[in-house]
Amino acid sequence: MERFFLQIATALSALALLGLGIAGVMLGVQFMHGVGTITVDNYFRLLSGILVGMGLLFLVSIPHVERYRERFGILTFMIVLGGLAHLYSVLLHGIPSIGTLFGLFMELIYAPLLWLLQRHVARRAALHPH
Repeated sequence: MERFFLQIATALSALALLGLGIAGVMLGVQFMHGVGTITVDNYFRLLSGILVGMGLLFLVSIPHVERYRERFGILTFMIVLGGLAHLYSVLLHGIPSIGTLFGLFMELIYAPLLWLLQRHVARRAALHPH
């Protein structure tokens, strides 16, 4: 049951990253109702493409989610690090939207919990191989 819950949580992560990433690639800074130079738009689309890649890595991990300790560690570290940068911006400028609060929750709470759950499921799978 824990493995199935981890698969669902991983799928939600993948869908969130893919959705945000694809929207950012397609719409650029307009996705966030922003304006900026061509350089800002280009950079935003680059970072959005990285989100797509992260989402794809989570997505392909779902069938054998217990096997990917290192992948989950790297991906969740990247998400938490981004969340800390996100939090720094909020501390400097305030909270611009409810979406920002949701993002902070996903980056600083959900991602570490996902990492812990994956570690737990991987450890149990190693103790009780099929």
